[in-house]
Amino acid sequence: MSAIIGCDRKIDREWLDALLDRVAVDFDVASLRAFLRKSLRSRNLGKTACRKSITVLMRIWFFVPPEHQAIRKDALGLLPAIPSQDRIWLHWGMTLLAYPVFRDTAAAIGRFLTLHGNFTLLQLQRRLIQSWGDRSTLKRASQRIVRSMVQWGVLADADVRGRFVPTVKHKTDCKALQLWFLEASQIAASASELESRQLINLPTSFPFDINVGLSDLRQSDHFIVHRQGLDMDMVSVRVGILASPEPPREGKFCRSELAGVSEEDDTMRE
Repeated sequence: MSAIIGCDRKIDREWLDALLDRVAVDFDVASLRAFLRKSLRSRNLGKTACRKSITVLMRIWFFVPPEHQAIRKDALGLLPAIPSQDRIWLHWGMTLLAYPVFRDTAAAIGRFLTLHGNFTLLQLQRRLIQSWGDRSTLKRASQRIVRSMVQWGVLADADVRGRFVPTVKHKTDCKALQLWFLEASQIAASASELESRQLINLPTSFPFDINVGLSDLRQSDHFIVHRQGLDMDMVSVRVGILASPEPPREGKFCRSELAGVSEEDDTMRE
C-alpha cells in the first residue's frame, strides 16, 4: 500500500494561527470544524477545497497521535510566552510531525539550498519521486507545500518561473522554543540518536537560525547527551519526561478524534 500523502493543500499562515489560538482554549472537534469552515469560507474557498483544507489543518494541531500529544501540549504551553512572529517555529515543528511528505519536502529543499542556494520545483519533484513514487498526487502536493512555504515567508519566488530562493532565516530569543523545535525535529526524523551538530543543522530546519548549543541540550530535561568517541556528542530525546497529554473534554476528544480520522482522511487517499 502506498504511503498517504495527505498534505496536498496550500495552507495560509493565518489559518494556522487562528486554529492554534482556538485549540489553546477549545478542544471540541465540532466547534473547531465550525470555526474553520466559517473562517475559510470567508476567503471564498469552495466547499470541497474548504473541507480538504480543514482536514490538513486539523491533522497538524488537533488530530495528533498519542505519541505526539505531549509535545503538542508543550507547544501550547509556550504560546503565551512568545511573540506572534515566533509561532512559525511551532507550526513548522507540528507539520513535520503530522506529515512525512512535508518533512521529506523540507529536507530536500534544505539540501538543495545548502548546495546551490536555490531549487526548482522540477528538481524537488524528481527528488521526492525517488522515495514516494511517481504519483500525480505527489506532484500536486509538492507544488502546494512550496506555495504554502512562500506564503509563510520562508521561501520566495526567484526571477525565473518555478525557481525558489530562501528568505532571511527566522530568529527567536526564546531558548525554550528552539529546544522544543529541535525535539520536534528529531522525533519527526525518527532518529533515536543524532550527533549534536547534525541535530542543530538538520536540513528540515532550513528556515530557522538556531543558536542554542550543546550546553543548552545538556541542561534540558528533554534530551540525553552522551559522549561517543573523542569528540562526538550524541543526543536522544528523553523518553517519559514530556508532559502528559491533555485530558479529553467531556469525553469528546477520544471518540471524536477516532471518528474524525476515519471520516476525513479518506479524502487524502489515492
